[in-house]
Amino acid sequence: MLSLRQPELAEALEEVGRYGVCKIAGTLTPDARHELRMAFEALDFQRAPQWVGEVRQDFDLLAIQPGLGHADTVLAPLLALAESYAALLRAKALSLDEPSLADFVPTDLHVKRYNPGSAGISRHRDSQRFIKLISIFSLGGPAEFHLFRDRRGPALRRYQLNSGDLLLLRAPDFARRPSGGPLHSVSGPTDDVRYSITLRMKQPAAATTAS
Repeated sequence: MLSLRQPELAEALEEVGRYGVCKIAGTLTPDARHELRMAFEALDFQRAPQWVGEVRQDFDLLAIQPGLGHADTVLAPLLALAESYAALLRAKALSLDEPSLADFVPTDLHVKRYNPGSAGISRHRDSQRFIKLISIFSLGGPAEFHLFRDRRGPALRRYQLNSGDLLLLRAPDFARRPSGGPLHSVSGPTDDVRYSITLRMKQPAAATTAS
């Protein structure tokens, strides 16, 4: 399902350490894109809240916990992607001496469906309860990812996310850094439905209680 070479992943993880974000183009094979899209079109999404605090959202959401033994075979391509990607990430982390990723296991898998004309999601940071690394696969229509220094200033960096691309975002505990992830926004697609597949690892309950 993945067209991701080890050197690409190594370079991307180094860039995440420096800038908090990195895009790897074309990581999903054409067959995987087709298989995943067919699966998503058969699943039921729920409308996400329009506002979470000051963050505006305009998408439908499907939330899955990979470790619960889902019997629905429609989810098989999605769970296979999460498993194979996590294994690749753990293997590369060991060779890079990056212990924070050596035990990476995706505990939360979110699929967002952005319809054409969607406003996307406004500036925000991912919750600090998700740690190590946030990985987002894009599928379908293109969108723009913007990275910001603060909530009012101009974008520091812009990335176009095309179908099959992978975006990596720093989360607390990545590269021995306790701070949270970057402030960012994502536009909606214009001509086609866009799906974003987000793999995240939740902070253990004991650590959450201690903090």
